[in-house]
Amino acid sequence: PMTLEQLKSFAAVARCGSFTRAAEELHLTQPAVSAQILALERDYDARLLDRIGKRVEITEPGRVVLAAAQDVLRRVDELGEEMRDIEGLQRGRLRLGASLIVGIYLLPEAIGRFKRDYPKLELSLRIEYARRIAERVLAGDVDLGIIGEGAPIADERLVVEPFAPDELVLIVDPGHRWARRKRVAARELAGESFIISEKGSATQEIIVSRLADAGARLDIAMELGNIEAVKRAVEAGLGISIMSRCAIERDVEEGRLAAIRLADVKMGRSLSFVRRRGQRASRAARAFMEFFAARFKSPTAGAGRAPVS
Repeated sequence: PMTLEQLKSFAAVARCGSFTRAAEELHLTQPAVSAQILALERDYDARLLDRIGKRVEITEPGRVVLAAAQDVLRRVDELGEEMRDIEGLQRGRLRLGASLIVGIYLLPEAIGRFKRDYPKLELSLRIEYARRIAERVLAGDVDLGIIGEGAPIADERLVVEPFAPDELVLIVDPGHRWARRKRVAARELAGESFIISEKGSATQEIIVSRLADAGARLDIAMELGNIEAVKRAVEAGLGISIMSRCAIERDVEEGRLAAIRLADVKMGRSLSFVRRRGQRASRAARAFMEFFAARFKSPTAGAGRAPVS
């Protein structure tokens, strides 16, 4: 009868395109891997792989078996995770993915505190654009995505759960004529040198789109490679920008930047968890979601509460 070892060997050969590399990955001999594939082919009376010199190519019947093998092996992995959950988070892993603002300014401190509660839990973090994090959740590369929602993610294979508001605010240097104002109208931005972090990001797209709807024309004077570079340029008086208040909280508190609300443009968005629809969230993922969301409900929580003029 078919065995898990046969399925593992077949999936490895299909992935690696080589018996030799698959054997190395599985820490088996090449004859052992070949024997398992041959046994699988005998069971189904079908050629699953074409041997072309040192390479292998998967056949049409092989694709059918591979899809089933991947489902079985994924469920076996999930079973292992579920059994580890029973141990009360005393071991296991949680792979987090985060968009730039969340990953750089909110998660490091939160992960540190979470690790103090669950020191034996293995945590990893990927930081990329929100769209890329959504792709990684779908691919199974991360267990839980946390994003600052810019362009909406409408993929039906994903569950997007907003858990906290995040406001985009205008930032200027402390010597700017607007620094002490409570609000600025969008039309007043005309003629100001505007600095952006990078074209193509979801946050920049939502800023430009909403300002355009309000009739504001931006004079983009500078495009810099990252968020910190934009903040330092604004601090130096080289222009103004709009940014998540999560990213400028400390700068405002320490007097390096001033934050101002836009009077006639809604710049709110949500911080959201992203999960694959139909997949049971592990106990570690559920615990982290509860822990992280609770930080925004506490009146003493610092994250996402930058003072605004």
